[in-house]
Amino acid sequence: MTPSRRQLLLGTGAVAALSVLGPPTAAAVAADAGPDVTELGPGNADFPLMSATLIGETLWIGSRNLAPARVVGYHLPTGTVTATVELPTGNFVQGSAAHGGALHLGVTDAPGEANLYRYDGTLTALGNVPGADVRDVAVAPDGTVYATGRQKGRAAGPGLYAWDPATGAVTEVASPAPNATQGRAVAATATHAYLGVGSNLAGGGGATGAALYAVDRATGAVTDITPPELRGDTIIRRITVLGDDLLAVSTEGAPAHVALLDPASHRVLRAFAVPGTKSVTNFQRRGDTLWFTSTEHGVLWRHDLATGALDQLAVPVPEGNSWGLGRLGDTLAGVTEGGTAWTLDLATGAVATRDLVEAGAPASAQLGMSVAARAGRVYVGGNGSLALHDLAAGTVHKLPVPGEAKDTVILDDGTLYLGVYSSQGIWRYRPGADPAPVREAALPQEQNRPQVIRWDADSGLLLLGIQADTTGGGSFVTHRPGSGLPTVHTDPLGPGQLVRAVASGHGQAFLGGDNAKATGPRGDLAAWDPVAGRELWRTATDLGAGVSSLAVHGHTLYGLTVNGRAFTVDLCGSGRAGFTPVIGRRADLGAVAGTNPRLLVSGGALYGISERTLFRLDRDTLAATVLVEVDAEWYSGARLAADEAGVLYTLRGRELIAVRP
Repeated sequence: MTPSRRQLLLGTGAVAALSVLGPPTAAAVAADAGPDVTELGPGNADFPLMSATLIGETLWIGSRNLAPARVVGYHLPTGTVTATVELPTGNFVQGSAAHGGALHLGVTDAPGEANLYRYDGTLTALGNVPGADVRDVAVAPDGTVYATGRQKGRAAGPGLYAWDPATGAVTEVASPAPNATQGRAVAATATHAYLGVGSNLAGGGGATGAALYAVDRATGAVTDITPPELRGDTIIRRITVLGDDLLAVSTEGAPAHVALLDPASHRVLRAFAVPGTKSVTNFQRRGDTLWFTSTEHGVLWRHDLATGALDQLAVPVPEGNSWGLGRLGDTLAGVTEGGTAWTLDLATGAVATRDLVEAGAPASAQLGMSVAARAGRVYVGGNGSLALHDLAAGTVHKLPVPGEAKDTVILDDGTLYLGVYSSQGIWRYRPGADPAPVREAALPQEQNRPQVIRWDADSGLLLLGIQADTTGGGSFVTHRPGSGLPTVHTDPLGPGQLVRAVASGHGQAFLGGDNAKATGPRGDLAAWDPVAGRELWRTATDLGAGVSSLAVHGHTLYGLTVNGRAFTVDLCGSGRAGFTPVIGRRADLGAVAGTNPRLLVSGGALYGISERTLFRLDRDTLAATVLVEVDAEWYSGARLAADEAGVLYTLRGRELIAVRP
């Protein structure tokens, strides 16, 4: 990656004259001199990806979290990117299927706009699956395109939709699982369309697990054909038609399972577990040999349909999600999420890998995930990588990390710790000692989405707040670096609440709760003794929203809710028997902070960050002073870091900036 030029901008943080009111006190936005803002170039520029489909000699690869969304054509014989196609809508290009030499695509984040496309040298918008983030597409022999995805808040659950090549219309075919939270897989034959659903996002609370449905294309009749071996798993991750006689089904579980079915009778021919894996995807077949990919312990597996033998093949590529698998003669080709393409020569066993940006894919600034800073280094997390900005050298270096580094923290010795989604656990990077980040500790697979990681210097523990996508709720995790397994306290705020916020002070850890579902408990606060692993106090609040962030300054706990309300709790006496926490001062900062803001204490000052603004809070009145309008583009909410000199780092748009307040 090449860093952008640096330009010192003075006075860009114009102070907004806004009024913020909230019971029982009123807090006015104060006036202040604008800070110095230095542009440091794109936060994390790369080519993260989310799909790949082979047509002829070219692997067509869909981008993730880039604007505009795009697909590139990676020519296998030459190992170069020979084409780039930009899409007018969408964020993830996740659905991808070939038919008749044309590429069919489905995208996420295109409300009311086209989210189905065909590319055959010319890009054509096919239509819109209403309200959906399209996760998968498939094409029947007659050219009918089927799609499914995630439709948030839809009472009928995820639907199966069809685009008719004769009429050009998109219609709903079936919605057989109203309690599922997501449709993840589709396939089609001449007689049937298939829909795989489950709840790997916003699960728990009675949400439907893995289920597979066959839809008769002539009559519309829906039949549940879920293999018994898969019914206890989370979601059907992939359905693939393999020749004329087999359908392959994979799922997310512990371990993942694969089932082979007869498409004529839907009888299960074989089902087996894939040991040590959570997810299995991307099938290819030749004769009696079946290949498929997984995210754990190498990327490629081989299954002999005649003997039942299952082998793991060593393919030395970066860890992380595999988003496509193709076969060209004796060559298998795939991609991993951080922007790497790989090929395996089946005759010789030779493996070749290629960074897609080096191969000619256009690097672009992706949505940010996290930021940390110390000793002249600034790290910006993205999909499949960290961007390490060396400020003195003016260089940017890519560090591979599987999944998404949702939050990061740096210790005084410069060691960086990361909480990594999905189910990747805690990672570590020591500059000068680790050539790349390494896994420090695993977490239970269902505790998959870290929301926050903090360092408690008093106890010498890492403190994490976790969301459990599949089961609902979450956990509070403590971990002593180098000690082995972390300690996981599941649902410390009660069933249903995830731990979105964690802060430490006075030998205590403070937790703030939220809920991934629209209804259910949220907004609770708790104090824990992190060493003893016990709750000191817990209370429900009348905040009316989940807690987005917490910070301790002096003897006061400061908090922000996901809808931008600030509050305080006096900690004098916290931890003693009989202590009763009371919400003290309050202020409505929604006009300044927007949604899901976060707090940071640095140099005795209290700062807040949102996708809208970087602001400072008066510790006594909760008055907010806007320092910089950032209009930032993050994937999981805005982040803010400070180095040892008190310089703040965040994104403005997708550009990394340094702010000297």
